[in-house]
Amino acid sequence: MKIIWVVRPAEGGIVQHLKQLLKGIPDFDIVVVAPPDLQGLAGDRRFVPLDLADGLQPRRDFAAVRKLRKCLRREKPNVVHAHGLKAALITAAALAPVRHPCFLFTAHNSLPQTSSKFAQWGANVVQRWMFGCMNTIISVSDAVRSQIIRYVPERKVLTIYNGIASSNFGNSSPEASRQALGLEPEDQVVGTVARLIPDKGMGTLLEAMSLVAKIVPRSHLVIVGDGPERSRLEQYARGLGLDGRVQFLGWREDVPTLMAGWNCFTLPSLSEGFNISVLEAMASRLPVVVSDLPALREAVVPGRGGLLVRPGSSPDLAAALLHVLKAPERARAMGEFNRSRVDTYFGEDRMVSCTRALYEGMMT
Repeated sequence: MKIIWVVRPAEGGIVQHLKQLLKGIPDFDIVVVAPPDLQGLAGDRRFVPLDLADGLQPRRDFAAVRKLRKCLRREKPNVVHAHGLKAALITAAALAPVRHPCFLFTAHNSLPQTSSKFAQWGANVVQRWMFGCMNTIISVSDAVRSQIIRYVPERKVLTIYNGIASSNFGNSSPEASRQALGLEPEDQVVGTVARLIPDKGMGTLLEAMSLVAKIVPRSHLVIVGDGPERSRLEQYARGLGLDGRVQFLGWREDVPTLMAGWNCFTLPSLSEGFNISVLEAMASRLPVVVSDLPALREAVVPGRGGLLVRPGSSPDLAAALLHVLKAPERARAMGEFNRSRVDTYFGEDRMVSCTRALYEGMMT
């Protein structure tokens, strides 16, 4: 079976998801078509560079459609699988006017929304056409699925949750993790893993930590991730008087080791599809404090595994973090509950086997 993947510009959770699939489905001929900087993702699979850009860039987009159309004609795949909304749009245009019998799309994030009624009307028209071209749509959460079924019949959309290899987490030494970052055993460490973009709400987190620091003098924040907002956030942290309390680590490959030294994980996002970092924290036996968003409610059980807070509210986030940091026994119980929940519902093997079964079903 030959499968063409068309992948939008990506990093973080999407790249991890794709690597899991490539590792878990070694016997299918998967050809990765993606921006040149994602060539490392393909490993020993065939890779075709495609100049895909975020947002609408007509000249580059038309060139990408033409190149992808030639690639699809040459490769004659059994299944065409687009990852991400921009990849889906380019793929749908490349396949038009004839619909491919096995056009699959994974929606890794929530559908974008705009305050402009005209722009939203235009987006709705395009999305209705694009989703209508697809045979099957995978959503990474029921929250994302509920958005997509406004445009297509429910039977076309199924949820396959992101998964992680939980055995990779919870095995490292907390002491060694803290020593590597210059932290002491008595420090109260809040950690997060996120791309540094506005939607992740990192400004709200910094404001919350400035409040927490007034009550918990040995509180520290560790931010793992990079992005266009990093320099602004570093400056904002200094302005809030958080020098020495916040560490910006950039992208790291040793997240399981880092999480071993944290007391709590937080993610104050303003929107989410379904976040892998939250699952990693849960597998690390951490209590989690996250925004009260539909997709995150599917992972986190409030009161049992963590707390949900109003998006964008730094006082609410600070109060929730304090609630966890000042009740260590309850925090440990939350962490144990989270590990059990990940093992039961969000395993990597489950995600891979469901996707494999879908590929096989599309060929019968």
